[in-house]
Amino acid sequence: MRTSIGHKANSNLMFFKLFLITVSFLSPLYALAATHEVMVLDPRSFSPSNLTIEVGDTVRWINAAGGNSHDVTADDFSFNSVTAQGFTFERTFNSIAEILYHCTVHSRPASQGGTAQNGRINVIAAAATSDVSVVSVDAIDGSYESGEDLGVKATLNNTSSVASGGFNISFYASTDNNITTGDTLLGTIAVSNIAAAANQNIDENVNLPESLVAGDYFIGAIIDLDDNNLSNNTNVDATTVFVFTVFTMNAGLNDAWFDPVTDGQGFFITIFPNSSIVSLAWFTYDTELPALDAVANLGDPGHRWLTAAGGFVEDRVVLDIVSTSGGIFDTAGAVQRTTPAGSDGTLTLTFKNCRSGMVEYDIPSIGAQGVIPLQRIVNDNVPLCDALLRESHLNP
Repeated sequence: MRTSIGHKANSNLMFFKLFLITVSFLSPLYALAATHEVMVLDPRSFSPSNLTIEVGDTVRWINAAGGNSHDVTADDFSFNSVTAQGFTFERTFNSIAEILYHCTVHSRPASQGGTAQNGRINVIAAAATSDVSVVSVDAIDGSYESGEDLGVKATLNNTSSVASGGFNISFYASTDNNITTGDTLLGTIAVSNIAAAANQNIDENVNLPESLVAGDYFIGAIIDLDDNNLSNNTNVDATTVFVFTVFTMNAGLNDAWFDPVTDGQGFFITIFPNSSIVSLAWFTYDTELPALDAVANLGDPGHRWLTAAGGFVEDRVVLDIVSTSGGIFDTAGAVQRTTPAGSDGTLTLTFKNCRSGMVEYDIPSIGAQGVIPLQRIVNDNVPLCDALLRESHLNP
């Protein structure tokens, strides 16, 4: 049976309620408040009659009885609805408590033996939830062919006191900096968990679909975690990447290129865009080491260099190899070259983008065929190449 309590007890109870309300504001990341519906029915019942909710939740009573009048009244008379045939009554509960209530038309407080139309609400502490934010998104700058992989990075931060549990982070390409799930999906990465107050870095490759048309795209990310703060579940890289459909050689490729695996050998490549001509010099070595007693006044006796030239179409050119011999350092004289041109073999030079290319060689005179992946020795000319490529697509 419930009894009245003294003034001191009332003061303590009020302090406890104020404390709980304060904690609910100071302790971040509690689940979003919910609204629970209780139907007032005939014959003389509440459905559900026993309900557990969390602090901050709202209960909405709806009188759906046929034609009988009802009401909702707290057993301690701290709240009550109108008495009517049809009504909707709401109350939000902001502290932990057990709330007993009844319909005054058809019952009385439970402490007085009421059982005909009585209900109970158990208000418990709100369960803590995580808050994971997408702190940053970074796509590797540059130009990319549609269908190519793109390197992306993201930093995630769980600012809450509880672990996040599993969720997904999805990367999108958008023509504006407002990233939504309606943009072009590039890839989704599963995140198993982020511990409380911890960060996690994402460093993955995603694919630029072949359906993308040439243009500038913002790259952003969205996490699908239904946490306490949905406003920080999205972020975007402020710098766009350029997507092209066909790579076209341009003067930004003029550079020194090599394969790090065979460091000490490499290529000087020059593009003449107005003439659609490529000139190449390949600095390499003989197929076998020179004899131990071989000498040279300058450099190594095994040093070799080959030249090649040819006309390009878009990203590819086939070059006739020319081998030069018989010259003397800084001395005029007759120099022998491959006759006819190309009889030594051919090089096929292909560029995938402004950062990488490939040489395929076929030299029948020495029975040698192979493939050499190329990268720049320095990247100073990459921005120029990207800009020229973008210009050729957007302003042909």
